[in-house]
Amino acid sequence: MISEITLEQAAERAQQAEIICRLIEDFPHHLEDSEISAIATLLKRLSGDVAVWLIEEQARQEAQV
Repeated sequence: MISEITLEQAAERAQQAEIICRLIEDFPHHLEDSEISAIATLLKRLSGDVAVWLIEEQARQEAQV
């Protein structure tokens, strides 16, 4: 499977996931259950895309050696 995102997009998504995690850490009691669920879904999508890209990039680099 070849990821459809670029290095720049992977970096941006990782940064977005980090920002979301920081917001949760700073305001844990200001979020409703439905908001937590939506945030978890978003984090899963953002981090999943980055993880797939990193795994594919690592495999590509190892294949070149």
